[in-house]
Amino acid sequence: MEAINIAATMSRFSELISRASAGELIAIQRRNRTMAVLIGLGEYKRLERMAQAILHLARVLGQDEVVLQRVQRGDIHPAMAAFGPWREEDDLEKPA
Repeated sequence: MEAINIAATMSRFSELISRASAGELIAIQRRNRTMAVLIGLGEYKRLERMAQAILHLARVLGQDEVVLQRVQRGDIHPAMAAFGPWREEDDLEKPA
């Protein structure tokens, strides 16, 4: 994955779009920190299909719909969808 700063991204945008659509991943950086990644539409669609398959599997395994909605909103980490029938239990909040 090539890393490129924001200023160079603006001057080479057309080239970077072509490269991303060909399958390259381009990290866009500000002050040597990656802020975003430019990906092609094919890779985006693949990631979306994978996310939908994971949500479907979590539902089939009995995951709480409230948990899945919170994952989709970004309130909790997506890994929580993988933990089977995980629910927010009041007793988990209380100290032992």
